Amino acid sequence: MTGSTGAFLARRVGTLALAVVAALAVWVAVLEVFDVSPLIGKRPWDVVEYVFLADGAAEHRATIGADLLVTVRDAGIGYLVGLVAAFLLAVVFAVSPVLERIVMPTAMVLRSIPLVVLTPLITLIFGIGQTGVTAIVIIVVFLPALANILYGLRSVSGEHRDLVLAYGGSSWTVLRKVALPAAVPSTLASARIAVPSAVTGAMIAEWLSTGEGLGGAISRAAGSFGYDAMWASAITVAAVTMLAYAVVSVADTLVQERMGRLS
Repeated sequence: MTGSTGAFLARRVGTLALAVVAALAVWVAVLEVFDVSPLIGKRPWDVVEYVFLADGAAEHRATIGADLLVTVRDAGIGYLVGLVAAFLLAVVFAVSPVLERIVMPTAMVLRSIPLVVLTPLITLIFGIGQTGVTAIVIIVVFLPALANILYGLRSVSGEHRDLVLAYGGSSWTVLRKVALPAAVPSTLASARIAVPSAVTGAMIAEWLSTGEGLGGAISRAAGSFGYDAMWASAITVAAVTMLAYAVVSVADTLVQERMGRLS
């Protein structure tokens, strides 16, 4: 099993490397096809020079690293809280469909409002700081995850439910023995999809509210014509998001394969 896991991880690393190469090729191709001025549209080698080779490169790396830590903190807290809250509420809704019919319409209306519109309102309610940023990220992560996890909980077939009930089980037994295992794929999919959503929510909150992190850094750099810093910050957050998504995807596959062997 160790050998197969190692081969699987090697394949995933190779796939990630190919994805990086493809992203770099698209990056250069778009700038060249649309004839974007090098003063505005920085190429990969320009970013490498800014971060590693130029005068003050060490200072540039330190600044980007500090901003990255803030963005990872902002996105990470909201990501975890949003997923846990979505899972718990999905379980409640699975047991109480009446409560779902009361709450879900309001939640879906809230989800339809653009985040750029919601951010100032949430900032007014929770203030400029970690609480407000966390609330924004939770909204981005929570609602899609809730819908996906609830769908997984509801995917239990009637035959399985009837079998548990026929042997004296209750609705809670159906939930624990059948519905929760059936919801593992949708829960893991929600965790995977929520990674870029959480980063996007954190960046928007930093841009419109706190002015911290990479979101604030990109906003300031664009406003002061610091395109080198802007591109370096944008590529950094894109690379970290891609890596986090790949890690969660690997965990998703390994867990589902493990469950398949146990079933």
